[in-house]
Amino acid sequence: MGDISPLLAVRNMKKSIEFYTGKLGFRLGMAFPDVANPEYADLSKDGMTLMVVPAANHGISPEEKCGIGIYLYLQIDGDIDEYYADLKKKGVKIAMGIRDEPFGVRDFTVKDPDGYQLTFNQQARAVKKCLSCGMPMTRPEDCGGGDMTNLNCVHCCDAGGHLKSYDEVLKGMTSFMIMSQKMERGAAEQAARAYLAKMPAWSGRRN
Repeated sequence: MGDISPLLAVRNMKKSIEFYTGKLGFRLGMAFPDVANPEYADLSKDGMTLMVVPAANHGISPEEKCGIGIYLYLQIDGDIDEYYADLKKKGVKIAMGIRDEPFGVRDFTVKDPDGYQLTFNQQARAVKKCLSCGMPMTRPEDCGGGDMTNLNCVHCCDAGGHLKSYDEVLKGMTSFMIMSQKMERGAAEQAARAYLAKMPAWSGRRN
């Protein structure tokens, strides 16, 4: 299996190296020509490697922002909640707090000194999932009516904790796919129907 090692252009090499090693727990590998005056460095964590170089040496003017539109997803080892708490304690800028995603991943996002966004993630722990949409339910507020015994999530239930109609759930799932996957409405609705057909709450339903 091959590897991919993103190369990030940064404004201040020493500041970036200190952030990744001192704050995020990366290990400094090679620094060229040396650590005192680096024009290249590689940083690794849990089998992943990032490379950093000076922006000024790569045609990026002082007026341009380096991290615009760059999102890096890093699957880490260890306990992600402990790692998140440690980064907060160190004052790392949190762009999005830790949460369980509907697609079974637990993640959070930070910003580095140049604005690059790094989403650290892990497979979510085995938890009860909504029979209607598959969303993990780990807290009362995740469950319909705030009831941990409810087999369906708050998004698929009405205010009284009762499962919404198929059409209502389909509408919500379609909107979610448009927002999260940047899909056109027609394609999103088709994908939503196919997804819901696999859910226990709707598996016997004919579309």
